[in-house]
Amino acid sequence: MNDLAPSFEQETGQVILEGLPAGAAGEATLVPVSGVNLAFDLADGHLSRVVVDTDTAGGKIIVGEQAAAMLTRLFGQEVLAVTSRSGTERALSPEPALCLALSRLARLDAARVTSPVAWSSPWWAAEAADLAECAGLPARARTEARRAVCGLAKVMTHQALPDEAYRTALAVASIAAADNPEAASQLRESMTATRPGMPPPGRPGLGVAAEVEGLEKDQVRLPALHWALDPGLIPEGLFRPGLSPHSDLSVRHESGEGRIVVEAHLAPGAECCALDRCRARLVDPEVRRILTQASFAVLTKGQLGARVRAELALRFPLAEVNEPWVEVVAGESRPVRSARGHRIRRALRWADAGLRAERRPPGIAPQSTGDDWAALATVVWERCRRDWESAGDADRAFLAACRLANLNRGTRLPEAPSTTAARLARRPQLDGPSYLAELIGE
Repeated sequence: MNDLAPSFEQETGQVILEGLPAGAAGEATLVPVSGVNLAFDLADGHLSRVVVDTDTAGGKIIVGEQAAAMLTRLFGQEVLAVTSRSGTERALSPEPALCLALSRLARLDAARVTSPVAWSSPWWAAEAADLAECAGLPARARTEARRAVCGLAKVMTHQALPDEAYRTALAVASIAAADNPEAASQLRESMTATRPGMPPPGRPGLGVAAEVEGLEKDQVRLPALHWALDPGLIPEGLFRPGLSPHSDLSVRHESGEGRIVVEAHLAPGAECCALDRCRARLVDPEVRRILTQASFAVLTKGQLGARVRAELALRFPLAEVNEPWVEVVAGESRPVRSARGHRIRRALRWADAGLRAERRPPGIAPQSTGDDWAALATVVWERCRRDWESAGDADRAFLAACRLANLNRGTRLPEAPSTTAARLARRPQLDGPSYLAELIGE
């Protein structure tokens, strides 16, 4: 069961439905209509929270028409009782099929932000359009179809594609026909030249085994220096993420030169003007202080995106800082997070990398084996567990350990630290294919 208990937040004027919290991988949010915010667990997909904006009149809580319609679709007519402060306290359970479609769309949106496959790939928008149509969100479906239809016509010609890609492209053509019939027709024509089936192996991709090797060396080479590329602190779609937080950024402490060198890749087609707003900086979370910062400069340009570098000058021994962190932010005056805040954000990124490694998307790393992916999943879930533990979250550290145990069947799990953690650990894991953009690799 996935029951959510309703309550009214007096200070914000919002109706909140709370269920089981999100686990070690955090949550993906979705706003299906104005005034309704949904949060889904990224690891198992369950609906963990619904926040509804309201007005009040005559002592009653008033929910907007669009929001009320969405809530009724999701929970049935009884959900309207939450519009009265004396309404039911009975827990509500979402309609399974609609909840699944909304959950898939929310998790796709989250994966798109952190995936090594470019945000601009038409397959992200194509799959989002198809999922939005299934979830009964026509406005979102048409918006995504408009983004996808022309790009799909270009990438599909004379290319072997999995059956699911072919079906999704047909759905996009159907959705886009109302707004752009010419582009929809071109897409259908391009599909006559495609050959259903998996793309051939051998295309360039990321090295999963090399990622694992780098993670293992990292602990020896830079034991005191931490880093993270948080998508929430930078312009959307600017940087190309790596296979894990380790390769999101390349960080070198050149002690002889008195500097830290930070390098990253821009996403293909990213606007370099957005890079001008970004700074790499070294911070001391313990006292919330910026120690040094620098702008990025473009080193090289290529089809996979430009490589950029920032050089952080050090005027003090790095050993003087208890837990130094390298981060990238948009703007020079962004507040510094606490050490716990940094650990939490990186734990979520490790978990994202772990979920991707479990899916083993062939388009990202065509030359990597199942064993390579399994090794990466093991390493990053262990890193996730450590960061949750350091952040003082025993429940999520335990849940990360559960993912490890599923990968290594001989591992003995500790006792669950709470009934909530035990309930989350018992939930079935998602078992589905990779997202189309990661399956195809473009």
